[in-house]
Amino acid sequence: MPIIATKREPETQTRSAAEMARTWQLETGLGFLIRLLEARYDLLYQTVTQSEVTPRQFGVLMALFQKGPLTPSVLAEHISCDRNTLSEMLKRMASRKLIAKRSNPEDGRSVQVQITAKGEAALLSVVPAAAELQELLLAPLREEDRAHFLKCLLVVAKAPVSAESGLHRPSN
Repeated sequence: MPIIATKREPETQTRSAAEMARTWQLETGLGFLIRLLEARYDLLYQTVTQSEVTPRQFGVLMALFQKGPLTPSVLAEHISCDRNTLSEMLKRMASRKLIAKRSNPEDGRSVQVQITAKGEAALLSVVPAAAELQELLLAPLREEDRAHFLKCLLVVAKAPVSAESGLHRPSN
């Protein structure tokens, strides 16, 4: 579900939006930097892996490889993906025979998704390149800064959304 900003008090009473825009440092803006990092990651992923398995599909295959068959809901939670996006991705992956769906033995009303032999082979062919990719991305950082950088990224990425932050998830 998308996160929607609610009305917030102005950053300060004395600064206008125009003033803020004139002094905004795009190069230090979090959104700008995240987009740059994502573009760098995507380019390196395609170059290093040379795989038809996308980064998101890699996450799906890795979760299924490590955890075994999962319902789409549980899988979506494990890879931090919304159900609609995951559903479309699973359709494409099933048509390529990377995953298979079967009846859930614990609840016949639902399905489980499992990795296929073809999916496992595709995953295992990408894993060494994915490890190399991580090293390439972290290479500009000093060795002693890498773990801290990853920890900070995780804290920001997994921070709970709360009313105090001025953000909320719309109810369905």
